Amino acid sequence: MPQLRFLEPHEVEKLLSVPHLRADTGLRNRVIMQLMAETGARVGEVLALRPRDVLLSEQKVTIQRGKGGRTRVVYWHSEELGMLLKRWKERRPKSPLLFPTVRSESGKGKAIEPRSFRLQFARYVEAAEIPKWVTPHVLRHSFATSFLNRGGNIRTLQLILGHSSLAVTEQYLHVTDKDVAVAMRGY
Repeated sequence: MPQLRFLEPHEVEKLLSVPHLRADTGLRNRVIMQLMAETGARVGEVLALRPRDVLLSEQKVTIQRGKGGRTRVVYWHSEELGMLLKRWKERRPKSPLLFPTVRSESGKGKAIEPRSFRLQFARYVEAAEIPKWVTPHVLRHSFATSFLNRGGNIRTLQLILGHSSLAVTEQYLHVTDKDVAVAMRGY
C-alpha cells in the first residue's frame, strides 16, 4: 500500500486518542506524537530532546542540532499538550533525555531508537483503524498541510520545518480537490 502523504485533522485526533495515558509508555508516546503533530518536528528531533529544550511557560521547543546540524525554535498551540508535557516531566524516568525508555536494568531511561518508536507508531495506526499506511513522518506532512490550510505562508513553514531551501518545503504542499473547490468558489 503506498504511503499516505498526510492525515486530515480528525485522523490525527483519532490517532492521538489511542495511547493509554495512565501507562507511562502510553503517556510518553502520546506526548511525542502530539508534539510532532503540533510542531512539525521530525521523530528523531523529538526523541533527542532534553528537558531544558522545552519551555512550558512559553509553549516553546528548541530543537538542537536538527537535520543539517541547525538549531531552531518551534511552538505548540494547545493547552492540552502543555498539560501532558508537564505530567510527563513529573513521571519520566531519570535520564538526560526528555523521552527515554520507561524500563531499563539500570533504572535510568535510555534513548528510544527511532525504529522502535516507528514499530509502536504502526500499532497505534492499526488500533486507530486508519486505513492507510502511515509513518511518523506523515505527522510532519500533516502539520505542514494544516499550517498552510490555516493561512500560514510557505516561507514561514520553511523556517518551522528547518529546511535550507524552499524547494524542499514545496514537497510538503498537498493540495486536494477540496482545496481547489474552496479556493475557486471563494469560501
